[in-house]
Amino acid sequence: MAMSEMLRQRLNEKYARDSYYPSTPRTHNLTEEGPVLSERKLAVYGLILSLLVVAVKVFSIYRDDIERTVFEQKLISYETLSEDGRIMYQYTWKTAVKYSHFWLPLLCGILSSYFTWIMVYLDSNVPGVQPPSPFSPKKYKEQSVTNKMESTNVFSENFQKLIGNSVRSVLLENSSEKDEPSPATNDWSSENENLSCSYCRVKFPDAQNQREHYKLDWHRYNLKQSLLSKPPVTEDEFGEKTGKDDLSSISGSDSEKEDTLDTYATAQGKIFLQNDSGQEEISDKDIFARLTQCCITNKQWTVLMLGGGHFAGAVFKGNEPILHKTFHCYTVRAGQGGSQSSRDSKSAGSQPKSAGASLRRYNEQALVQHVKTVVDAWKPEMDKSALIIYRASGPYNRSVLFGGASPLLDRSDKRLRTIPFSTRRATFTEVKRVESVLATADVYKSLKEATQHFCKQKSPDAEAKRNKIRSSCINRAKSRETVERPLPGALSSASSVESGLEGDNTHQEPSFTFTNEELDMDASLREFEDSLTPEQRSKRAPRKKQQRKSKTKKLKEKEDARKRDLIDALCKGDLDKLKKLLENHLKTFEEGETERNAKQCFVNEVLEENGNTLLHVAALNEHEEVLEFLLDNEADPCVKNKNQQTAYSCTQSKGIREALKQFARDNPDKYNYNKAQIPTNALTTEETAEKKKAQRKVKREKEKEKKKENWVKKQEEDEKSRFLQLSDREKRALAAERRILSQSGTVMARCFLCATDISGKVPFEYLGNRFCTIDCLKAHRMQNPIVLS
Repeated sequence: MAMSEMLRQRLNEKYARDSYYPSTPRTHNLTEEGPVLSERKLAVYGLILSLLVVAVKVFSIYRDDIERTVFEQKLISYETLSEDGRIMYQYTWKTAVKYSHFWLPLLCGILSSYFTWIMVYLDSNVPGVQPPSPFSPKKYKEQSVTNKMESTNVFSENFQKLIGNSVRSVLLENSSEKDEPSPATNDWSSENENLSCSYCRVKFPDAQNQREHYKLDWHRYNLKQSLLSKPPVTEDEFGEKTGKDDLSSISGSDSEKEDTLDTYATAQGKIFLQNDSGQEEISDKDIFARLTQCCITNKQWTVLMLGGGHFAGAVFKGNEPILHKTFHCYTVRAGQGGSQSSRDSKSAGSQPKSAGASLRRYNEQALVQHVKTVVDAWKPEMDKSALIIYRASGPYNRSVLFGGASPLLDRSDKRLRTIPFSTRRATFTEVKRVESVLATADVYKSLKEATQHFCKQKSPDAEAKRNKIRSSCINRAKSRETVERPLPGALSSASSVESGLEGDNTHQEPSFTFTNEELDMDASLREFEDSLTPEQRSKRAPRKKQQRKSKTKKLKEKEDARKRDLIDALCKGDLDKLKKLLENHLKTFEEGETERNAKQCFVNEVLEENGNTLLHVAALNEHEEVLEFLLDNEADPCVKNKNQQTAYSCTQSKGIREALKQFARDNPDKYNYNKAQIPTNALTTEETAEKKKAQRKVKREKEKEKKKENWVKKQEEDEKSRFLQLSDREKRALAAERRILSQSGTVMARCFLCATDISGKVPFEYLGNRFCTIDCLKAHRMQNPIVLS
């Protein structure tokens, strides 16, 4: 187990540094290096095992046939005598017999295994497989030839030699048109900036002309030229383009879906640089300085990843981590996602108070504290880093790094970079993979090769399809050309006469003549010229046949309407409508079916998806009259809905429950009321009143006894208070008086200190003072010390 884990870790580290796709942690069968030894052994073992399985399978299939052939037909037998005179038979196989039955399937199995092994082991859909299999598709062969590139580490000396003294960023388009050198552009400025167009470089005398200019196609064309970083055109040049029907650039169709190198760079988080051996001029001055600063002068990077309660960070010196730390806190709600703080913010009034929610809140605070401790401990090394690369997805994780009064990272720090590709869970292995991918530079021999590698070649079919879609879309913002169509003969002649008269009388004053004429409408109206033949006119366009509803569908709609009416009557408590619906149902019951069965079928019908019957709906809406009507018409109170509730248990209304109890008392043998969950041992109203009366009587007697006990207790307390107020002499006198009167009645003796009744007990006594316990005696003696003279 340990060996397999070690091998997997080595493979992950190895392929993470050479991966073409940053979002994929591993890529097999790279260009430079072949498969590792363990994978080659595994492939050979798989091939041997497949051959063994094929041999065993072939033998098991043809075993009976082989035995029958060997012992019956295809043999040459001869007799030999043994020493004891018995005849023994010996068999020898023919050469044809040995291989005639199973050599063909065995050979097919071997070839199938071999081809499968070749296609799985030597070929792959991953671009860049070297060498391609003979059975690979043509596009993969071409792709493998195109993908011959080198990868180098940005911290190596080879990369320093490669970039030389200068680099620049490039943007290439895979277009069939030849790139024309862009003329040198001079900065243009207008005296009156408010009445000018900086895109077309023209000035206007007033605001009206400026607004009219913004509506022209010429302005839109120059606007798109500016977005493509191309120089504007003059009005004359634009007129020549429109004269040649070159309007594709106006609509922006050329740049609608161009496959550019920059598009792939954005998707994969890469920038493309060109060294000073290229033929183009350098335009970005700061690229080389920044590249030198973060890759050559200072090779120390810091990578921080935070997400889902997982934190992983490391400080790299070149490719070696000098500091690293990972930990995890339970902050994400299992099965639902999201932090507990975001959940609390959505429900500010009622936050969850479960143990899990409390634990997540505590862990969120602990996570912030742990991250702060790690970053503070790494502060000296992070200050020396050329780049600080981080990934903090979501507002909560970003607040850990950038929130608070004293944030851990400064947003204005120019060293901050986000990870430009998707990553996995924040672990130390993932942090090393991210650093390896970011520190890897792919080297192409030329810009043409890079373009062929990343940009897709446009097929004629795809281009035709795009043009077709583009032509079908109408841009209503554009002005449309007016199309002149020929008029009918009579109208065209009349219009030509009128236009001629207008042309002749351009400079003459008009003269009018008024006449009264009677027009014959039959002679004036003529049939409009039509080029269609009567046969063509008779052929009308086929009308779409209206789909007729099937009989089953109509019946279903009718049944749904009836159920809706029934539910509406039950909800509103409309007893008359309910009776009418029941009468209509009884009219349609089939022959041979009794009226009682028809009623049961109607009143016990399931109306809703949750299994509620008419009795359930009436009980839920608390209509006692409707409930009694249904019970009188064979409604079964034992029927349960899908929640296993009867009409009694589905409602909390006392009136409905009392009505069901009364029905059970009136009809004790009609249904199983235990199944209906109706208590049958419930008392009647008179019995309930008598029971309450008896309970009130018992309660009054108890209150009377309690009142008497309280009076006696109060008398005792008063007696105690009076006795305690007496002096010791008065207490002795009172005791003597009570001893004298003991012959005539009961005398109560009390303790001289606490006034407790000590009648019938042997008291503790000194100097004529009597006490209930030795403690009272001792306390009294301490209060009244004896002075010895």
